[in-house]
Amino acid sequence: MYETLKRLTVLTLSAVMALSIGGCSKKDNKEEQKKFDEFMKQEFVESMEQSYPNTHIILENPKNYGVDTSKTKIQIDKEMTEATFKENKELTDKSAKAFEEFDRDALTDEQKDTYDIYKYMLDYTVKMNDSKFEYMSMPLESMTGMHTQLPTMFSDWTLRNEQDVKDVIELMKSVKPYMDSILDYTKKQEENGTLMLDIKSVKEYCEKVVKEDVNSSVLTGLNESIDNLKLGDEKTKQYKADLKKAFQEYFLPAYSDIIKAMDDLDSSKNNTMGLSHMKNGKAYYELLFQQATGTDKSVEEIKKELTSMSRSSLLGAQAVISKNKKAYDSYVNGEIKTKYKDFESMLKDLDTDIKDDFPSVGKLDYQIKPIGEDLASGGVAAYFNIPALDGTTPKQIRVNMLKDALDVQALETFSTVAHEGIPGHMYQIAYAYKNVKDPWRNSLANYLGYTEGYATYVELYALKYLNGVSEDAVKLQQNMVVYQDCLVALADIGIHYEGWTEQETQSFLEENGLGVSDISTFYNQIQANPTAFISYYVGYVQLANLKTDAQDELKDKFNDKDFHEAILKSGSAPFSVVEKNVKAYIEAAK
Repeated sequence: MYETLKRLTVLTLSAVMALSIGGCSKKDNKEEQKKFDEFMKQEFVESMEQSYPNTHIILENPKNYGVDTSKTKIQIDKEMTEATFKENKELTDKSAKAFEEFDRDALTDEQKDTYDIYKYMLDYTVKMNDSKFEYMSMPLESMTGMHTQLPTMFSDWTLRNEQDVKDVIELMKSVKPYMDSILDYTKKQEENGTLMLDIKSVKEYCEKVVKEDVNSSVLTGLNESIDNLKLGDEKTKQYKADLKKAFQEYFLPAYSDIIKAMDDLDSSKNNTMGLSHMKNGKAYYELLFQQATGTDKSVEEIKKELTSMSRSSLLGAQAVISKNKKAYDSYVNGEIKTKYKDFESMLKDLDTDIKDDFPSVGKLDYQIKPIGEDLASGGVAAYFNIPALDGTTPKQIRVNMLKDALDVQALETFSTVAHEGIPGHMYQIAYAYKNVKDPWRNSLANYLGYTEGYATYVELYALKYLNGVSEDAVKLQQNMVVYQDCLVALADIGIHYEGWTEQETQSFLEENGLGVSDISTFYNQIQANPTAFISYYVGYVQLANLKTDAQDELKDKFNDKDFHEAILKSGSAPFSVVEKNVKAYIEAAK
């Protein structure tokens, strides 16, 4: 899924991060440009060769990209050991030495974007490599930890040929040693005073995996893929048996070990009060925040933007309510419905409706498939599986189709489909694949502030296409969602940067008119997953403010389609790059 791929990418990218200094002669620009392209290609190739999951997910034909898969060990990822950290540091230094030779001014405009995107990630990683942040990474975050990602990754795994079947069985066998290394890391966190886990949630998730046993979506999904290869009855039966054996001997025991480890942890040494209550925690949060938002703005600057946006959204909602109290009552009671009775119709209409407002990406070939029942019960509404760069198979949107999980006709469901599909992630990725030529940028650039901010922006934008839903209802939905989202983001800052207690968090929400059914659950979720929601909400605010600036400057010359192209053209990028492209659009449109 989108988040799964990104998390695996982050683990791999730690090997290639370093600070750019710049400084080559400008006299041979073409030669410099050629060398830069070669450098970025090599970074991509080396990143692929270091990670079997990344290579398999991102490329159908690795050889076409110069990737030698014989160099790639079939494993989930490098185990989290001191040896791995040392190796990653050496690879970082190697990349730094090569990168610091380039003169940005000698590059083409597109290469300058790549340079800036790469440098931002390098800068962040170098800062994260500071010894004061040792053992502060959180591989078992309750929402996005590796224990939650692996079942989804395996259930979505693509088997293209018989060799893939053999490889995925070996990959399954690597789960236990990889998880063992995470548990060793977690034990060291306990010893070092850097443990911050929602122990109860982690344990409950793993208990559910163990309870599902061979009925897990992990096996059912892979077995279905083996069947689709039509390898013959004998081979199919044997491969399924080998896969089941690997699952029972390596996958399930890994999850049983996590359960036991959670029981063995000393809860008195577990930080349940947010990062600001940990040594160097506030500085660590600032770096997490920088990466999550994709901006160089301080936490305080973003806090002001969120506060301003929350107030303007509240005023917008109040304006609707003052003239149409009935619309508000319908909103509160969940009575505002769309005409749609299935997800396919939503996407079909959206694909048509956006043509005047968004640049064309051609015909999108996609499938809508249900999330496995055991995974769907975790509360995920939907997600988009990023396709391979050179893929020919249909793109895939996974939707939670459990009874009562989603009301198909609800405004929130329509927004979710727009967020994950058109003009959200599926469209967003299709545009990047079509227009951004650098494979490193299309696969390894990791800026969730932009990607999730964009998807949040378009899920609200797309509400305008609804027929049979009043303009007041649409405005109310848009303003209330933004208002609530801003408050959640401010709560994240409050807990991790300002040290809010559960009571202080509750008071903040109540003072701003946002009630939550279970404040303890709300607090624990944010506390154990710092910046998990920041990317969506802060990213949205950045794009919304860029749009307002463009509208104010261009007035009647402003055009939605051209603006959307400006924010899409960089692909996943820090907002400094997005802002530059928006400024270029403004100047061209004057």
